[in-house]
Amino acid sequence: MLPEQEQLTEESTAFLDQILAGIGGNSEENLLMVEWNYEFPLFLHPLLCDQAYISTPIYNGTEGGIYAAAPSGIQRIKAFYEFIDKHKEQLIDNKAAFDAAKQRIFKFLDQKVVHDFFHLDAWDVFNMDDTSHKIQAIKLLNAINTSNAIIAEAVAQDDPDLLDNCPEFNQGAFGFQSFRPYLNHSGYDYGWEVMTSGVYDLEEEEEEDHPDQVFYTQNEAKGLKDDMGKILIPARYDEVYYFPEEEELALVQKDDKYGYVNRQGEEIVPLQYDDAYDLSKGTAIVKLNDKYGFLQPLKSLEVAFLYDDITDLCLEPHYFNACKEDTWAVVNPDNDILLPFEYLKEIDCYAYDGCNLYSGIQKSNKQKHFFLQDFQKIGTHKVTSVEWAGFDQQQHFFVTNEIVPTGAKNRMKLQSLIRQDGQTILPLEYEQISYCSGSLVYILKQKGKFGLFRLNDGQLLPCLYNRIDELNEACFRVFQSGKAGLFDSWEGRNIFISPQFDSMRDYIRRNKDGSWEILGFLGQEASLVYSNQTIKPVDHEIASRQLSPAYYPESLADEQRKILVDIAGTNAPALDLYHKGSEAFDEGDLDNAIKYHLLAAEKGDSDSMNDLGFIYSRTGEYYDANKAYFWYRKGTKAGSSDAMNGFGICHLHGIGVRQNIDQAIRWYERAAEYGNGSAHANLADLYLDGIWVQQNLDKALKHYHQAVELGHTNTYLTLIRLYRYHDELKDEAKASEMVALARAAGIDPPDEEPPKANG
Repeated sequence: MLPEQEQLTEESTAFLDQILAGIGGNSEENLLMVEWNYEFPLFLHPLLCDQAYISTPIYNGTEGGIYAAAPSGIQRIKAFYEFIDKHKEQLIDNKAAFDAAKQRIFKFLDQKVVHDFFHLDAWDVFNMDDTSHKIQAIKLLNAINTSNAIIAEAVAQDDPDLLDNCPEFNQGAFGFQSFRPYLNHSGYDYGWEVMTSGVYDLEEEEEEDHPDQVFYTQNEAKGLKDDMGKILIPARYDEVYYFPEEEELALVQKDDKYGYVNRQGEEIVPLQYDDAYDLSKGTAIVKLNDKYGFLQPLKSLEVAFLYDDITDLCLEPHYFNACKEDTWAVVNPDNDILLPFEYLKEIDCYAYDGCNLYSGIQKSNKQKHFFLQDFQKIGTHKVTSVEWAGFDQQQHFFVTNEIVPTGAKNRMKLQSLIRQDGQTILPLEYEQISYCSGSLVYILKQKGKFGLFRLNDGQLLPCLYNRIDELNEACFRVFQSGKAGLFDSWEGRNIFISPQFDSMRDYIRRNKDGSWEILGFLGQEASLVYSNQTIKPVDHEIASRQLSPAYYPESLADEQRKILVDIAGTNAPALDLYHKGSEAFDEGDLDNAIKYHLLAAEKGDSDSMNDLGFIYSRTGEYYDANKAYFWYRKGTKAGSSDAMNGFGICHLHGIGVRQNIDQAIRWYERAAEYGNGSAHANLADLYLDGIWVQQNLDKALKHYHQAVELGHTNTYLTLIRLYRYHDELKDEAKASEMVALARAAGIDPPDEEPPKANG
């Protein structure tokens, strides 16, 4: 099993090509269970949590398919969904939709997953990039492993806020800043919309919704039995339909006419309608002579055919869209008109766990109007949108956006906060009202300044501040006059740290007793700010601890991290010491470059080992063949492909070791297997020159192309020269192609170059 934090490489997956050559076949063991659909949301990543590997996809191409053991994936995804369910109040916008999606997913996992592996096929997405599918799959699986590690930590700590640390919210392509809006995006349907496959379709789902009803055929006519074989509907119809849940009548059809039958097989409603639909809550839509009406057979068989069309609007309460002469209204099954026939098309319904909002475009002026659940019109001006903004004390709240005239020709967009019963909570005076679901707090913007408001407490901070950012743990960063402070709204504590720092970090640590600490930065100094409003300077030990993985250093801004690294000194983590060494090298300060790379290397950083080998292998006052060989060798043992490439250079040129061409090629090839573009370029040079090995132009071209594919873009210049001037490789079309690719990669090769000697 590959640990979730382990970085995958081409070498760590290559062995699977031999032992799992048949994995791409469509067999009973392996089936496409999880499909890419252009984005695989991170809340489904636990499906691919165990023994993940890369091999041949089932349907597309020869590389880049991701597989993971299904049993552990099922266990992990169920645990994660139970965790989400436990924190439903904090994480879920539409609880009914989440419950339905969760039930479907669990049912799918329990009843349909009989295969050994889940399979992710990202063929279409991988085709958007010139990088090989295998390399892209490695990067994708590394990202999945990272999010799985964070998810596992959140579940273990019972802390949903930790989910905001997933890489998707720092560098993802979709602009989500935290887990909750990502999870609640309508396109996902809480995961069910993505978890589709060839073994689960809507017809099967419908059958499983009615396990006690079975269709049968007799003398070419259709009927229906229960699961014990008892006849419910005799086989004498052209088509029969299931008895809907909690309904006593089922729809039947014969000779293009529709009627309804009870569970004793009696035709309660004769076959007389041109079209008809299933009963729902005792009502069905029926059609006769091109007109529609409502049938309520348990009340009466009389139908008033009043409408040109009827469509469902909502089930709770049971309302319908009705059309007359291309104009729409909202009616109930008793034909009471709830919204008049004034609308251009069907009214839309937005359901929020027991509360509905409606919107429709008025035919006379083409303006969109919004209505509360009692069809009370929202707003006094032109309303452009209404957004759900929280739930508290059995009431939903909404932010309205209205265009308000401010003069003869001027107008501005303002927002208000209203309750589902129509009561105004915040008047139409704000440029922005942003609901913060983790804290039930609203960030307000009024006349360009920001403040905080909570339903139970009213105004927490007046609109006096330049900016307010929501952090985790119901805390907010507050900015004023170029300084940053903090407001803690957790459980009504309302602790305020006045703006006094140049910056504060994005992450706050809260303890079980509600206390917390956060880093503040002023100049080149850092301080720990505590919930009791005390402030403690950060020393090298605290800085080192704040940079450790347990403190999520990825939430630090670059400048904040640099200040902590400077304070930590030699106690800084290896990665930070490596970066300081690299910065010193780039500035030409080799003494400090060596100093910091040595410190990082002592802590096991393989990149610093490689860079030390590089520094000592260069001609000049720092050249030391033995040290170069030592550090390259140490870097190879630590897994650095760059060090493997450097170790090959040592053997090729006899740096710190006797020249050995076979060993040089061996280490170049080893580095190349790990996806090192420089090693591919070095191998290509060897096969092109034909000095140390027999010349092989095919191998040279192969390695040059692999080098550019792996980001060694300067190799484009070599390929251009070869395709233009080499006697055996000359191909102007390919040369032009390489010129175009080079320019796309940011390299501007000259149109013509002087010929280079062949070989």
